[in-house]
Amino acid sequence: MNKNKELIIIDKISKKLKEKRKETVFPLSPTHRKELRNLRDSNIGSLRNRLSNIQQLKQEEYRKKYNKEIEKEFLGKTEVCKKLNDNWIFVIKSINDILVIRKEKEEKLNTKFLNLNNDYGDISSLKNIDKSRKFSFDKKFVCNKIADDEFIKKYEKSFNKVKELINKLDTQYEEAINFGDLEIVKQLYYYMKNSDKLFLNISNLKI
Repeated sequence: MNKNKELIIIDKISKKLKEKRKETVFPLSPTHRKELRNLRDSNIGSLRNRLSNIQQLKQEEYRKKYNKEIEKEFLGKTEVCKKLNDNWIFVIKSINDILVIRKEKEEKLNTKFLNLNNDYGDISSLKNIDKSRKFSFDKKFVCNKIADDEFIKKYEKSFNKVKELINKLDTQYEEAINFGDLEIVKQLYYYMKNSDKLFLNISNLKI
């Protein structure tokens, strides 16, 4: 998003808030301030929700457009998992066969008075590794994750610029309430109520 009308309006309001003013523009009571802040929170929340919805829709659009292309890069991953898992079963069987031979050899010798720091209780647990150590590949999860990462890399700056604008509006609204400047409060209120232009560029992002 470039330096457009939205930013110019925000900058003008910032300058107005910094201008020298009478000690009290309007003596707002705590109740009035609370009501104005509730109104501000409602409007700011609406803007943030709208931006979040647009971002989710654009992200889903990006997934649909590029997921098949991403899938092509991982066509062989399921087969790789199968090969690795099958090989691991063979490795475990080989280890267990060697252990059986070793155990038989120990039993043939007289080890009655020899000290042993570990028995076969720990080593034999290898028998269950083939059940717990398996490779898997979730194609949908991986493709979505890659698409989401690419989307953030390409478009995060654009969404962050709109978030910065919303944060500035939030800050200016609070400053206007603190100063008792109801004219600027009114400007900000109607600016947020008619905020279509604020979302125009972000809504028109071409994926």
